Amino acid sequence: MTIECIQPAGLMEVPGLAQVIVARGSQFVFISGQTPLTADGALVGEGNLGEQARHVFTNLKTALSAANATIADVVRTTVYVVDYTPNMLDELYPPAYEVFGDGFTAGTSTLLGVQSLFMPGQLLEIDAIAILD
Repeated sequence: MTIECIQPAGLMEVPGLAQVIVARGSQFVFISGQTPLTADGALVGEGNLGEQARHVFTNLKTALSAANATIADVVRTTVYVVDYTPNMLDELYPPAYEVFGDGFTAGTSTLLGVQSLFMPGQLLEIDAIAILD
């Protein structure tokens, strides 16, 4: 599988993200929205976005591994944050680097502020698409 990241002139550069990705591969992997819930449904880090983000990225890594994929295979993520404000980025992405290391990339990504999510107290959910050979 090959992933070509393109940064068109005139579009803002964001570390860890790509404005355009051309992916060539034969298998698509769709990862359902990963949440700050444990396997038994307990909410992790109620009210703490950083703690929830660490758990969500850990769950994302587990889901990718189940499909023999890594974060390097991800071409698209959608991030949903309850009551989003720009200062939340300081809590949101550092845990991704803790979980995935310096190779973290969110592929092409959209971040959406939402009113609420699946579980009361849940602040974050992330889904992803990866492409494999």
